[in-house]
Amino acid sequence: MERNPENLIEWALKEAEVLLSPLGSRWKHVQGVAQRAYSIGDMFTEEDRAYLIASAYLHDIGYATVLQKTGLHPIDGACYLKSHHQDRLASLVAYHSGAQFEARLRGLTKEIKQFPYEYSLISDALTFCDMTTNSIGNQVSFQERIGDIFSRYDETHVVFQAINQATPSLGIAVANIQQKLNELKEFHLS
Repeated sequence: MERNPENLIEWALKEAEVLLSPLGSRWKHVQGVAQRAYSIGDMFTEEDRAYLIASAYLHDIGYATVLQKTGLHPIDGACYLKSHHQDRLASLVAYHSGAQFEARLRGLTKEIKQFPYEYSLISDALTFCDMTTNSIGNQVSFQERIGDIFSRYDETHVVFQAINQATPSLGIAVANIQQKLNELKEFHLS
């Protein structure tokens, strides 16, 4: 596949639509996350912007039944992307929104470690977009999103436990991007 930024976004949208549109509200969530990525994308280079938007479209593809292998959607989605030679997208998807915490709790540390962790503003931005978009695609605060997740799972559930452990690092990622957005806004106002 060509590395043209627009082609990357178009490919990601098509893949996500085929794999996730049958999943109803999951597809709405993904569309909301992608919309959020578009709205903050101007703070990045053209290439990084394309990776942010593409990863926003693809971050939950591991929920597609045909891709489920480990039962942890970030790893399953990342494996699919790696099979399409999309290594950077695979890394972004593998670790989105603190997935390493759930991987550890599920005994899947070896599986997630096949993907390098990308320490970047793009990684933080993907988490920001996911953690400020609710389950039906609407923009919400970070606190509302965390509350929504906790309300859907019993406290003994692995997702509840993983998000509970991940919340401090998720909060840092969200705060990093919010600070950058505030700086950009101040710059444009002055």
